[in-house]
Amino acid sequence: MRSPHFFDAHLDLAYLAEMGRDMLADPPDDAEHPAALTLKSLTQSHIQRAVATVFVQPRGPDDSGFMVDGPWCYSSPDEAYQSSLRQINRYHQWHSAGLVNLAALAERHCPPRLELLLLLEGAAGIRTLDDLTEFHSRGIAILGLTWVNATRWAGGDQSGGDVTADGRRLLEHADNLAMVHDVSHLSEQAFWSVLAHARRPKIASHSNCRRLLPGKKHPERHLSDQQILALANADGVIGINLFSKFLVSTGSAVITDAVKHIEHMVQLTGRTDIVGLGSDMDGGFSALDLPAGIRRPADLVKLCDALAAANFTDGQIEQFAWRNWNQCFTRAGLLK
Repeated sequence: MRSPHFFDAHLDLAYLAEMGRDMLADPPDDAEHPAALTLKSLTQSHIQRAVATVFVQPRGPDDSGFMVDGPWCYSSPDEAYQSSLRQINRYHQWHSAGLVNLAALAERHCPPRLELLLLLEGAAGIRTLDDLTEFHSRGIAILGLTWVNATRWAGGDQSGGDVTADGRRLLEHADNLAMVHDVSHLSEQAFWSVLAHARRPKIASHSNCRRLLPGKKHPERHLSDQQILALANADGVIGINLFSKFLVSTGSAVITDAVKHIEHMVQLTGRTDIVGLGSDMDGGFSALDLPAGIRRPADLVKLCDALAAANFTDGQIEQFAWRNWNQCFTRAGLLK
């Protein structure tokens, strides 16, 4: 069975453009670091809706000692704010040019093209509650408090730590703005605090199963069984991340490894409405780091074929491919 379309809940589109990728061309086919994602490659796929991120990163050496620097980077809260705003403006420019539809701006009878919900991944660009109000007015509909390490707002999946007092106030403000909360990248302690204190819907836009990834250096990047059950009980949805290192403990992943994570979530919760796609395709890694057989968005149909081979019904495959996310964000009032 091949799904008629997909809803991908995690694509770093503006970040890739800020890195210098020509988003209107075919993905660059560098031999060592081939790319998967551009707006052009998305138009050649079955992805019709997506969550697109505003992602900014601290300037400086990463874990491997590589110096990270560029227009998506920051060294101060003011710089993080400006970098975030520049990415938001880029999405608005694409919308105005007719390349995408921003869900927050789309008319009821807008032309059929990729429709985007915007996610603020990490909230580094939020200096005050007023900044969140501004970003929300510009289309940011989903909030993630941190990325990897601790911030002013919460502990990250590599740092540990809880939601801070400032983070509690930010959660309350996001609730008042009718936003959705993304728990991917939170520490486990912060995860439970968000579930306890935030009133609005919670999702994990791009997270996999910790149980299937023994021995990982940063296990809190992946959801425990208890976290998966808690999100199911909260009527949340989890997006399967297609980064190979988040599908297998060692080596390179194949498509059936992604199916195993989907199966585990379904079997654990007894629900087929808990899981969707959150590919993170090309988000800081090359197309070679996707499961073998998937190199472009158009290849996602192979994931549907693998689900069919694992005895998922046509209806269940449609749930995974697009319906679960569509219903989640419609319930949250973010989609018409």
